[in-house]
Order: sequence, then structure tokens, then C-alpha cells
Amino acid sequence: MDRWIRLSSLTLQLVCGSLCLSASGCTSQTAIAIVAVGADASTRDSTSVGPDTAADTVVRVADAFIDAFIGDSIVSDSANALPDAQAMKDAYALLPETSSPETAGRETAPEVAIVRDTSPAGPVTLFSDGFDGGYEVNWLLSESSDGPVTNARDGANAIVTLDASQTDYTRIRCNLSGDLFSATNITASMRLRIEDPPSSTRTVRLDVRQSAATANVFYAVGAVVAKDGTISQVSIFKKVPDGSGNYTICEVASGEPFATPIAMNQWRRIKLTISGTSSVHLAAFFEDLQVATFNDDCTSALLATNGVPVANGGCLADQTALGIQVEKGLIASVDDVLVTTP
Repeated sequence: MDRWIRLSSLTLQLVCGSLCLSASGCTSQTAIAIVAVGADASTRDSTSVGPDTAADTVVRVADAFIDAFIGDSIVSDSANALPDAQAMKDAYALLPETSSPETAGRETAPEVAIVRDTSPAGPVTLFSDGFDGGYEVNWLLSESSDGPVTNARDGANAIVTLDASQTDYTRIRCNLSGDLFSATNITASMRLRIEDPPSSTRTVRLDVRQSAATANVFYAVGAVVAKDGTISQVSIFKKVPDGSGNYTICEVASGEPFATPIAMNQWRRIKLTISGTSSVHLAAFFEDLQVATFNDDCTSALLATNGVPVANGGCLADQTALGIQVEKGLIASVDDVLVTTP
């Protein structure tokens, strides 16, 4: 609105100035003062990119009046110069019919809605490892008695292979001190591929909130591997002390068996979302499909896979370590570990 008032005032001054030039009492100093006002509007073209508004029309007509009625008079310092009739006609032609005196005052600039982005910011990556520099960059062997871990390749892609064919476990862990990330409400995932089948049903697991003191306390998402090496389902696990100085695994939520098991040598992603510190909500995913959920009150007894009830073990709220475990008889490769938080 301020620009409209200023430009309208400019046009009035320019018209009056042109009339003044033809009168006997006008001086060249008066004409120069009028041009100085016009110079303030000369920058309008640097921002005008759309259709002409009423303000744009006023500016264009003002320019025409300056060129046709005043320009030569100021340069020649002649107070008696009269505007050229054809120039007046050409300048008037610049004014559209819709900007007549009856309608020009009612023209307004189009309304512009102020849009604020209210969509969620999206997950934040806390940790990722494609093993391009080898597992030793971020991971440690869990136990000296565990099976070998090898930096390997799948074509041009770096991977890690864990071989438990001759041992009870092959395991690696990272973030024991929380230096890579400290959040406990996370989504953790990895890709896996079965290389060699076990002699009986086993699991490949991604552990979260794993204890810094031992590889035997954690929540986990695990791919259940049958004797033929196929992945038959994905479940949620929790490992806790068994009360007798050892540890036991509990399958706290079992995913539905796959209608068509996943054959060996195929890359698949498993994922676990975990949140809460006084009670814990867990959700397991196979690729992007949610397959199991579990709400842990962190106090109720759990049922171990051997059928024996065991103490719950708590929420592990102060744990941020990750682990990868391959059980006895299995050889599996892993890749692209990713941890995010909402």
C-alpha cells in the first residue's frame, strides 16, 4: 500500500511538473526537484517479475511522462517547452483500460499465503557403517573364544562375514562407551545374508541396548534360520541372567512364519525400533514390513526358549551398545548397519 501511495503521488507530481514547465512562473529548479522524486522509483524493475499491478502501471506511465513531457525541457533548461502531441498519445496508450481512474484505485496485489512447514523433520542418523574400512573401525570382537570375523567383499561392496561353524557364537560389538551415540530410543537395522546352513534352527541377531559389561544381556531383532539355510521368520528377543550364574535367551515376540522362506545368498534387512526407559516398546521389521511387537514392563517374569521362567532383567535403560551375533553352525554376512532416532 505504501508503494502504491508513493507511486500515485509521483505521477501527480510529474503531471503537475509538466504543466508547470509550460507556465511562465516555473523554473528549471522546480523541474529538477520532480525528477529527484522519480529516481526513487527507478529500481522497481529489479524485483518485478509477474504481471503488471496497478503500481507497475503507474510507474510505467510516470516514465512515459518523464520521457515525453519533461526530459528535453530539463536538459535544455527551457521552461517554455511544450510536450509533443504524438508523445502524449503514445504515453497514454501505455495505460490499460482496466487501470482507468474509476478502477485503478481498486486494484490490489494478489494475496500471498504464508505457508509454514509443519511436517516432521524426519529421522536423524546417529550411526552408520557400510564396513568400507573393515569392521575394526567401529567394532570389537566380543569374546576370544568366538569364531572368526572376516572383512570380505560382495563384488565391489565391502561386507563382513561371521563364521560360527565351529563355535557356539561369532560376535562383534560397538559403542560400548556410548561415544558413537548416547540415545536409547532408536531404530537399528542391518542387512544380512546366510552363507551356510546350520545343523539345527539358529538365529542371526542385531542386538540393541546391549550391556557394556557382557555380550549376554540385550534386546534384539533376529532372523530365524532353518536347517536348509532359509530365513523362516523374524522375531524379538531379550537375553537376561538365568539366576544361576549364566544367561538365557527369551523369544518375547514371534513373527509369523513366512509363506515362502527366504533362500540362502539373498540380502535382506532386519530392523528393531525401541523406545522407553521405565517400560519399553519394541517393534521388529523385515525389510519395511512390521512383523512383531512387544511391550516390556521390565518387571514381569519372562519365558526362556527352554521353557523355564526367568527374572525380567530390567529395561537396560543405561545401555547404548550394539552387537551382531551369529549362532552355532551358521555362517552369515552382514552389511549396512544403521542407527537413527526420531
